[in-house]
Amino acid sequence: MSDESRAIGALNQQMASEAHFDSAKVAAIKAAIANGSYKVDADRLAANIMKHEDDLRGMK
Repeated sequence: MSDESRAIGALNQQMASEAHFDSAKVAAIKAAIANGSYKVDADRLAANIMKHEDDLRGMK
């Protein structure tokens, strides 16, 4: 096995063992939703959706 293959394997193992999200942040958002204090900025959400669509179409 090459050094590159070993490095890639080690990186894959490291990534698999790490959390892929911030569980404390998720818990805080869930609590805010549950108690009614979570607010959505509709304009910001719409702008981000449009940016994502443009990125998918390659129109950056």
